[in-house]
Amino acid sequence: MTNRNLVFDFVKQAAPFSHITELNNIVSLSGIIASDDVFADRTCFDSIGSETKTCLLLVQKMLRSVALSMEDVTSVLIHMTDLSEFDEMNTVYEKFFQKGLEPARTCVGVSGLLGDARIEITCQAIRKKV
Repeated sequence: MTNRNLVFDFVKQAAPFSHITELNNIVSLSGIIASDDVFADRTCFDSIGSETKTCLLLVQKMLRSVALSMEDVTSVLIHMTDLSEFDEMNTVYEKFFQKGLEPARTCVGVSGLLGDARIEITCQAIRKKV
């Protein structure tokens, strides 16, 4: 049984939580908004597409840092403040996952997110046993 809690220096942290936890090969990433990326260009807030891309690039970077990839993601939870932007978000989102191997996904509309974000992405991955 493994139990790993990680905090990364390339992700902002404003509260007491781990960016990634791992228990019994289940890897859970905390919710990511575009402004969590400490190196993000401010233009990433210009559209839901750019916010989505910034979030997913950060998820990808976090997964790589623990020897996982987007192919290991089994489920994604997306919170959006404006569901009318779903198609634009989805156009970007689909580029991050191999067609036919997409993870389970839930997308919900919310009245607000921290930092005036339009989107927050949370995911779970499985570390394949060796």
